[in-house]
Amino acid sequence: TTTNAIYIQDQILWGKFTFLLGLRNEWFEDITNYETSNELTVKKSALLPRIGITYAVNSAINVYTTYLEGYQPQSNTVTLMPQTGSLPGGSLFDPLESDLKEVGIKTTFLNNSMTFNAAIYEINQRNILMNANDPANPDLLVTRGAERSRGFECDLAGYITSDWQINASYSYIDAKIMEDSNPTLSGARKQNTPKNSANLWTRYNFASDSSLKDLGIGFGVQYQSSKIPWFTRDFTLPDFTIFDAALFYKPSKSNVQIAVNANNLLNKTYWLGAQNYLRLFPGRPRNASLTVTYKF
Repeated sequence: TTTNAIYIQDQILWGKFTFLLGLRNEWFEDITNYETSNELTVKKSALLPRIGITYAVNSAINVYTTYLEGYQPQSNTVTLMPQTGSLPGGSLFDPLESDLKEVGIKTTFLNNSMTFNAAIYEINQRNILMNANDPANPDLLVTRGAERSRGFECDLAGYITSDWQINASYSYIDAKIMEDSNPTLSGARKQNTPKNSANLWTRYNFASDSSLKDLGIGFGVQYQSSKIPWFTRDFTLPDFTIFDAALFYKPSKSNVQIAVNANNLLNKTYWLGAQNYLRLFPGRPRNASLTVTYKF
């Protein structure tokens, strides 16, 4: 497979507005039986726009909107061709096409020591390549007509004080199947996608004049809501919350840091995803790591 592309992009500053305008053309070539007597070639192309507008409310607040399109030919399917077929992999399925519409805000505060970003978005995908879930033909692939994901996400990162750091994020995704060869799935919830996800990690370094100087502690929480398996809707993967912690030691005026991280402190059994009753993918049990870092 070979992809060639040419693009033009311009960034324009006009008052408090910044415009980003781009246009990209891609040419894709998929060759089966390369350099043989029955070599077969499929060629495809796409013209992809990209538009972004940012408005600077003030030195600390920027509001933006973005629109862009994506295009990905369905390659890597040569080995899954019907035995009687003669078409190369790139022509078996229509390309994956997508578009993104997003509106958001980016801010800084506490003397630029903290940043906060938030956005609402819509992502549309068409011609999603996926397994047909046919027990008699486990390598059979099909394309789903369309999926749509609408959501909200935000993140907070920075220093509450000079010694106290925080990173937090939240995401809500309403992901639905819009078109499918199985009409009963139209409008149904998209598989393996949690509606709610949240993460928190915070670290505190003890002051140099305290009895615990050179030490730091960290604490984290990860949460995901329930998910639907890929190949069955007979059950739901439950939501989960796991806790992490860390201990840091960095001697004063030293380039060495020693860190001990402990993940999934309560040894929670949780599932990252599933295909069906027989194929579920568990998260890692309680585990720990020791890291020594030296900065030159």
